Amino acid sequence: MNLTYYYDVCSMWCAMGDEVLVAINKRYRSRVPIVRKIALINDGKPMAAGLEQEKWYYDRCDFVTGRRFNHNWIEKSGQATWVPNAVIQAAEALGHGDAVREILKTEGLIEGKPILRLEVALELAAKASGISQSELEHAVNDQTIADAIKASTAEFSLLPVNQRPTFLLRSAIEDTVLLSGIYRPEPVFAAIEGMISDEDAYERFRASYPPIPE
Repeated sequence: MNLTYYYDVCSMWCAMGDEVLVAINKRYRSRVPIVRKIALINDGKPMAAGLEQEKWYYDRCDFVTGRRFNHNWIEKSGQATWVPNAVIQAAEALGHGDAVREILKTEGLIEGKPILRLEVALELAAKASGISQSELEHAVNDQTIADAIKASTAEFSLLPVNQRPTFLLRSAIEDTVLLSGIYRPEPVFAAIEGMISDEDAYERFRASYPPIPE
């Protein structure tokens, strides 16, 4: 089976979803390979929310989950989340996506750094990856990076959901589970356990019975 994970690094809910991925990898290892795909908030268009609205969303998250994130990464309304996600996509193409994604998430959503500014995102990415800022900026401006982000965001938009993070599980026997907006591990673990159990049962059947009759 495999797991496709749709996220935007600027989403506090995806920050918690990332922790679910860590737990999945620790528990299942290669049994559940994970593919991350960027799905830009608001499809990459400018966000209407300004600081006061963002603070309200962050207050709600704190109330519901007990987790406090820093909303100051967004400086005004009318900004989009393209920049930090493009830097991550570029760093991934250069072999350092995990480190760059982690520092942008931490410095943005925990420390409140303005990661929507290209110069800030590039500086942080270079620090985490060891890649020069100029090389990263050149990669960010490569049309293949833009095309990849647009394609994965469009792919997400075709799903019958609109919340990030989204976990799309597909098993070897073609069963599918779609969990959207989930940030707790328990529902994801339950789905994986059930799907693995059925995969294994199919395999035992295949080993014990003749092929399907013609």
